[in-house]
Amino acid sequence: MKILIVDDDRGTLNALKAGLTSFDYEVVEAEDGQEALNIIEFSTKIGEPVEFLVTDLKMPGMNGLELVRSAKKITPGLLTVLMTAYGDDDIRNEAMVSGLSGQIDKPFTPETFLKTLRMVRMALERQNLRARKNITSQTSLFG
Repeated sequence: MKILIVDDDRGTLNALKAGLTSFDYEVVEAEDGQEALNIIEFSTKIGEPVEFLVTDLKMPGMNGLELVRSAKKITPGLLTVLMTAYGDDDIRNEAMVSGLSGQIDKPFTPETFLKTLRMVRMALERQNLRARKNITSQTSLFG
């Protein structure tokens, strides 16, 4: 699975990359939203799309929610997790409207981070299974 991590803090990027690569994830990193969008566009063009976007909320230029909205226009099925130290209800509501798959509040432990990624991925797999079952049942009605 290809994961793009976006954060303007180099220490956070390094720590997350080290943790994820130790679990055999392919990790790409960006320090701002525009760099992340460039990576998503290029990866999609060459047929190796980013599957998971993990982004900080507060960054110079484009914030994490703006990045999620723009990234979903390029790759609608992209899984997205927002990292924030500002976990108030307004941000949570706006995040859900933006199509966010999950959120994790800073600071977090590596275990909590990996658990969040697994939960988001499992939720997507359940959603895909339900969709396949619906298609199968609709097909049997007309078959």
